[in-house]
This record gives sequence, C-alpha cells and structure tokens, in this order.
Amino acid sequence: MTHRRFTCAHYCDGIRRRDFLAAGALTTLGLSLPDLWALEAQAAPAARQERAVIMLFMGGGASHLDTFDLKPEAPSEYRGQFRPIETRVSGMQFCDGLPLLAQQAHHLAVVRSVHHPQDEHQQAAHFMLTGWMPSTVVFGNEHPSIGSVVAQETALHVPAPYVVIKDPAVFVNRHHGAAFLNSAANPILVQAPFGARDVVPPPELSRALDMNDARVRRRRALAEGLDARLLRRTGGADPGLSAAGIYRDKALDLLTSANGLGAFDLTREPEKVRERYGYTLLGQGCLMARRLVEAGVRFITISRGGWDTHAHNFEAMDEELLPDLDRSFSALVGDLSQRGLLDSTVVIWNGEFGRTPQINKDAGRDHWPHVMTMVLAGGGIPGGQIVGASDDRAEYPRERPVRPEDIWATLYRMLGIDPNREYAVPESFEFRSVGRRAPILGSGAPLPELLPRNLKLV
Repeated sequence: MTHRRFTCAHYCDGIRRRDFLAAGALTTLGLSLPDLWALEAQAAPAARQERAVIMLFMGGGASHLDTFDLKPEAPSEYRGQFRPIETRVSGMQFCDGLPLLAQQAHHLAVVRSVHHPQDEHQQAAHFMLTGWMPSTVVFGNEHPSIGSVVAQETALHVPAPYVVIKDPAVFVNRHHGAAFLNSAANPILVQAPFGARDVVPPPELSRALDMNDARVRRRRALAEGLDARLLRRTGGADPGLSAAGIYRDKALDLLTSANGLGAFDLTREPEKVRERYGYTLLGQGCLMARRLVEAGVRFITISRGGWDTHAHNFEAMDEELLPDLDRSFSALVGDLSQRGLLDSTVVIWNGEFGRTPQINKDAGRDHWPHVMTMVLAGGGIPGGQIVGASDDRAEYPRERPVRPEDIWATLYRMLGIDPNREYAVPESFEFRSVGRRAPILGSGAPLPELLPRNLKLV
C-alpha cells in the first residue's frame, strides 16, 4: 500500500477582519487572535456548553473480545488467549492486557451492546465519525463529522475549536471534515511523520511557536504605539480600539503561555509525564489532547491505526496494541481527573466496528459490526458501570441493544446541541442521502444511563 502524506490545510470562516493590528500570527481559521477573543467575549455564556470532547478512534476496528468484553467460558476458537482480570469496580472485568486501565474503571462506562449493519471500512468509519451511514462508499464526508458539528454549534468563537491528531497510516482517516458546514468547522490537522512515534504541530503553528518572547514584546510595543497614534487622532474616544488592545494583549499572552499555541509543544511537559503516556502516537496524542483541552479546544480526535487484525491478532494485541492502549488511555483519564478536568471533558473510545468472535485460519479476527464495545468517561457520565451485554460468544447484543446514533444523541444532549436541527445543503455539494436539508442526526435517542445526573431527558 502506498501511504499518502497529509498536510495541514488553512480554513477561513469568512468573518471580516477588523482594521487594527493583529497579534502577528494568524490561527489556521484565518482570523487574527484579537478578532477571535472579541468574538468569544461577545458570545452569550449561557448559550455555550463548556464541556470538551476527546475521541480515541481505533482505526481498523478493535476486537471487543480482546479488550472490554471477554468470554472466558466460550469455546477456545472464540475466546482466544487473553483472560479477564478484576478492575477497581466489583463485577467489571477487562482484558489482562489492560491492568492500568482496570484501575480507572470507576471512571468508565462500558457499553457492550453497540451494533450497526456496515462491515466495510469506509462506510463504517463515516457512520461512526458522523452518525450517518453514507449512501455509497465515500472517501470524504457526505455528512459533517461529529467534531465539526460540535465546532459549528458551540465553539466557532474560540481560536481552535476542533483538532484531529491523525495516524497517516490509517486509510479510513478521511471522515473528520465539515462537509457542507462552515469551513471554520473543519479541524486543524496534526500528525506524525509516517513511521514516527511522536506528534508534531501543523507547520503554521510551528512557525508561531518559533516566535520568541523578545519578538512578542517588540510586536506588543509596536501595536501599543500604533494604538496611541490612532487614539490621538480620534481624541481618545474610540472604545472599540481600546477593546481591541485588550484582546490583542490576551492573544499575545496566549502565544507565550503554556496554554494556547504552546499546547501543541509537548517539549514543555516534564519527561516523566511524557513517559507515563508513552512515546507512541496514541500516547503523545493523548497528552497533546489534555493540553489542548486546557487551552480551550472543544473537540479533539486522536486516530490510531493498526487494529485491522485479520492475521496474527493476538501477537499484535499482546506486543503493541494493548500496551499502547492501556498506558495512554489510563494516563489520559487519570491526568484529567487529577487536574479537575474530567467532569468537564468527555472521553470516548471506539473504532468503526468490532472483530469476528470466531478466530480465522490466520489467527486473526475479521470485520464484525453486529456487536462492538464503546467506552466513555468524564463529562459527568456516571462511571463504574456496564451498559448492555453481548451474548455468550460476543456475536450479537443480548441485553439493551444500542446503536451508535444513541451514543451521539447522548453526547449532543450533554453539549446542549439539538440533534434535530436541520442544516441547508448547498446545491454545489454532492449530497445523496436526504435531499437538500439534513438534520444533525437522522435517528437515535439519548441513553439515560450515560447522562449526567443533573441532566434530564425532555
């Protein structure tokens, strides 16, 4: 397979720039940081939900039997080599390859009865990343991604509402975009060079990070001098100009703080913290996601490939996939909890489907959408619980069948987004599913078990 090297794209939401000096660096949304601070200040706080979302997307489809839904009593050709271990929650068992995550079980809600009908990578990935099954096999977005909807509905006023940390080896990585929504709802793309285990910020942000404090001070002095000249010309009666100075100062502070653009700079983290997350794309991606949440980003997706284990499933799981997942996922949840961020941050673990319960002739597992597991934590979701159950061989739901749309309807409810809201689809957009208008979700209902206790179904 030839792997394509992706590059970060610029997007602009079309809002007109004000005629005053910018901070000296533009965000990838195409606005000056002072403009964006001004927009945030003008937004009505009561209309915004402050929860952030981190999605851990396991490209290729993770085996539910070898992670969170083991079947130790099933025949050997189903159960495989892994064994269940007890977790911090009585009665909740995980794979013995996830000992660190087992200690975070009290934060986790494990949904073992998720199912959908699509066993092809592209269609299933589009479904799991947008909430919509496309009408045909697509290599882009027929519908907006969930991250783009969250950006559009809650966060276009912030400098970087949506970030995707991508594994360039994952070919189902093409469904993170905004489709027919405002282009500002597209994600900023961050990825590792192919074959590398670290993650790097986009080139545009790298250049901003290279601007040292001395340059920032010079730009601040230049801007303040220009402000003074303009105020003298207007007789000091321009409140808009004074406000612009406040926003500019905040933006300049952002450029040199540990948050903001510095959130992309993982070298600012202590070595022991980086080691705790693990020096892998998923590990360092989770660490970057935590830093991005602290900087105000509302939706972060980390896409980690390698889960399409048609052959040598147990070797791959034992040597690479499970240790990576255990270390990074547990570090993320534990770190968010310790820093007081877990209650305001939803973490979601999923892939495009599960894997076949019966092991194939190559010691692998094939595509299996008929039942899969999703794991959620944070955001007020009651942890330490299992929702639904698969049957004795993990082939189909046995209790409380859940569709992916139900999970996304739950998430939207938590974020204050109406999933029935309709978007107009431009005539120029090739769109086949539901005519020229499309709701955010076509189906699905929030799951009461997952809603924070202070939220009620209406």
